Amino acid sequence: MRMKSEARREAILDIALDLFCEVGFEAASMSQIAARLGGSKATLYNYFSSKEELLLEALLASEDKYHQEMQLLLQQSNDIFTQLHSFVVSLLKVLNSPKVIQVLRVAISVGGTSDIGRRFHEGSYKTWLAIADLLHKEMNKRGIHIENTHLMAMHLRDLCQTDLICNLLGAGTEMTDEQVEQKAAYIVEIFFHTYSIK
Repeated sequence: MRMKSEARREAILDIALDLFCEVGFEAASMSQIAARLGGSKATLYNYFSSKEELLLEALLASEDKYHQEMQLLLQQSNDIFTQLHSFVVSLLKVLNSPKVIQVLRVAISVGGTSDIGRRFHEGSYKTWLAIADLLHKEMNKRGIHIENTHLMAMHLRDLCQTDLICNLLGAGTEMTDEQVEQKAAYIVEIFFHTYSIK
């Protein structure tokens, strides 16, 4: 029964996030989500107390899914250059994905009137804490003293997000896989050069 209940909850989150992305948070209603789900509003309220809670949980679930994928990606190699290149490629593809851009627009749209945007942003920190931990271990292994590897990870994040504002404003252009690979290589090269890592 619990498996079925969890599957139902995940289906609600997926359907809700799709609708929020299509029509925006304000225009979406619990009735519309219930109709797409093939159930009733009462079913939704059994899982979520409000539309706001549903949006937040949908956003956090999407972030958690990416975090798990990233963790698996980092485990595929023990070489820091390969690890970070693979991670940056993955992140650039995510940040250039039309679906993810729309998800971010939805999160931004509620940021001024609720704490949903802030909590979603905080949820993304676990990915960057994992990167900071990876960098900390690597610096120790190399005998390089970096006082704040969290700040170091934030520098990498900023390099990866250079096109984000353009994408959010609809002014970006979708990159090919080859362009993503080239940009990732350039970002990793700049990052390692900045911290004198060879």
